[in-house]
Amino acid sequence: MKKFKYNIFDLDGTLLNSMPAWNNLGKDYLLKLGIEPPDNLNEIIAPMSMTESALYFQKTFKVKLSVEKIIEEIKKLIRDKYKYNVGLKPYVKDYLKRLKNEQAIMCVATATPLELAKTALIRNEIIEYFSFIVTCDEVGTGKNKPDIFYLAANKLNAQPSEIVVYEDADFALTTANDAGFYTVGVFDELFKDKRKDIEIISNLYIESFKDLLQDMV
Repeated sequence: MKKFKYNIFDLDGTLLNSMPAWNNLGKDYLLKLGIEPPDNLNEIIAPMSMTESALYFQKTFKVKLSVEKIIEEIKKLIRDKYKYNVGLKPYVKDYLKRLKNEQAIMCVATATPLELAKTALIRNEIIEYFSFIVTCDEVGTGKNKPDIFYLAANKLNAQPSEIVVYEDADFALTTANDAGFYTVGVFDELFKDKRKDIEIISNLYIESFKDLLQDMV
């Protein structure tokens, strides 16, 4: 892969091995309310921001709580996992350190609430590598739209063609690609069934960041 000065990293499933923590979060929340979720709920809400998910719960399942209250209750379910359990994916810290040594500028663009993202990045001792964090809640849309990537690009003061985006999700990679960013697809178990599609979507596909480290030798 050619060298990029500007780097946008997804958080969950890319930097953090956190997708198992999120996998049934929406289902667990609805079950807690006594609502039977559809089998494809994870697929439906995966591209959404927290706010969009809350609005979806209100409209589809007639949840009477406010958007703010729904988000607050979902955060309670996931907060301790970010505070105590969620770890890095293999070779993440090594790769970030190598980029830092090469004077690369890095940021995080995530659908995860800022508080949780910071907690995990601090505990895993990698927050120092990033100039800033942007979230889907800031722009009001999930990664099925390019708003979060454009926000990050503006804060980096760079054009999409100058930036590499690292993502594990097919919809996010499609969005970034269509918006003109160079994309690196990162394997995650959650999207293993979509691997062939992700390999096609991405400019480059990796099993782990070890692949990129070997390429930098």
